[in-house]
Amino acid sequence: MSPRVIVLIATYSRHALLRRALESLRDQGPALGGVVVVNNGGDAGTCAVARADWPWPVQLITPTENQGTAGGVAAGLRTLLAEPGATHAWVLDDDVVATPGVLTAMLTTMHATAADVVSPLLTDAKGIIRWFPGPLAQPAWNVIRRAVTPEDYLRQCGPAPQRWTWSIWASLLITRRAIESVGLPDARLWYQGTDIEYTLRLSAHFNCVLAPVAVCRHLRLAGSHTQRRTKELWSLQNGAYVALRLAHGRRALRHLPGNHFRYWQGQHYTFRAFLEQLGAFWRGAIRGCPVGLELHVRSLSYELTRP
Repeated sequence: MSPRVIVLIATYSRHALLRRALESLRDQGPALGGVVVVNNGGDAGTCAVARADWPWPVQLITPTENQGTAGGVAAGLRTLLAEPGATHAWVLDDDVVATPGVLTAMLTTMHATAADVVSPLLTDAKGIIRWFPGPLAQPAWNVIRRAVTPEDYLRQCGPAPQRWTWSIWASLLITRRAIESVGLPDARLWYQGTDIEYTLRLSAHFNCVLAPVAVCRHLRLAGSHTQRRTKELWSLQNGAYVALRLAHGRRALRHLPGNHFRYWQGQHYTFRAFLEQLGAFWRGAIRGCPVGLELHVRSLSYELTRP
């Protein structure tokens, strides 16, 4: 059966980025069957962009409240599963630009490797690979962490697909059968780390690979220092919860000490930062409380720049 790919974008009041992401999908070929936009901000600007004249159908979902990244992607996947003809989900951040032909490259890699999940290389505005799945086989694992370009990576490691255990989902192609098997993202994680948990769940049952011949650009906006610090602490809390509280997450346990050390290092080894990362570990690992659940229980309010 010919593939019919549905793109899922969860967004929060970022109209220009959403439009740019949708524009980048024009050169993805006939396999692209439609787009689902989850309007977590519930704003009119997002509705206007989604309802513009696009070459494929765009379905708009507007939750009654912000569902976070996890809830937004879950809502999109639920919509995809209600369409019998949909064969793949392409989860895409609103700040990602798909390069021409990247969908075809991911589908070709998926077919050649009998994979159910494929991630492309993700570059920043300067063309440097900044986000990648892991861990990869050597020498690819060392090379990809050296801030190289896709051309550098291909020259040193070649185009062969690489299996991975976890990945971010800024751009991630998933088969329908994998989604039906593992279920939807865990909304209790809400925001940070939800993609790591979900891809760990996927890789526990299916072949998941990096396609080095496929490239997307991840053009993230720089947030304030406070916003970045909050996101990093949420990531540490959810990472501790996933690695120590979930059976499929234990394969990520090896990365936990390094993640905590890098946060402390990034905050210049201050005593406050040490207590912050220790508190994130306590809430996630010892109390077993992911960020989403904590937000719900405490009714906390945080300023966000992303869904």
